[in-house]
Parts: sequence; structure tokens; C-alpha cells
Amino acid sequence: MIGGMLFIGGIGPTEIGIIILIVILLFGASKVPQLARSFGQAMGEFKKARKEAEINYKKFEESVTGSEEEIPKKAAAETKGEEVNIKEVAAYMGIDTEGKTEEELKEEVQAKLDSSPKSD
Repeated sequence: MIGGMLFIGGIGPTEIGIIILIVILLFGASKVPQLARSFGQAMGEFKKARKEAEINYKKFEESVTGSEEEIPKKAAAETKGEEVNIKEVAAYMGIDTEGKTEEELKEEVQAKLDSSPKSD
């Protein structure tokens, strides 16, 4: 404390009181709580958006500089997703998928596509 006053960034209690008085005179006493509430909501939204941006940046950074261990995991996940798709396609085409490997299903789907009449 300097000279009995607490200085925050060069603004003391007297200056803060004057600023509050000016705000009350400009907007009226009934509008000040609404302004404070709106300001609080805006700050909350800003903080939430900043967190989301940081999370997205970290995810992007990890995807770009992903470790060598993560890359095979991602490839395995994509392959598994592909496996589900070929089973769904085969089932949609009326091919029995029970007990068949992915390669067998691909061959049967391809054979069925080759045998179907082409419409030009």
C-alpha cells in the first residue's frame, strides 16, 4: 500500500468509485445488474470457447506429431471400421456373412457386382 491506498494497475479505490458512479449515472441503477449479468455470461462463453480452442489445438497437434505407436492403432481402427462396412455391404446385398473372412466377403461382393446387369 502506498500512502494508505491500494493501487491496482494505477487505479485506486477513489478512481474505481468514480467509474462505478459514472456507470450508474449512464445506465441507471436498474440496468447495472443486467449489465453485470451479461458481462458475466460473456466472460463464461469466452472462457468456454478458449478451452475448446485449446483442446482442438492439442488434438490437431497430436494428430500432426502423433507418436509411432499411435499410428498403427489408428490404422487398426480404420481397418476394423472397414471390416464392419464390408459385412454391412454384404448383408445388404443378401450375402450370408456368417463365418466368412473379410477377403471372402470382398470376393463375393465383387462377384455379385460383376454378375449384376449394368444399366447404361
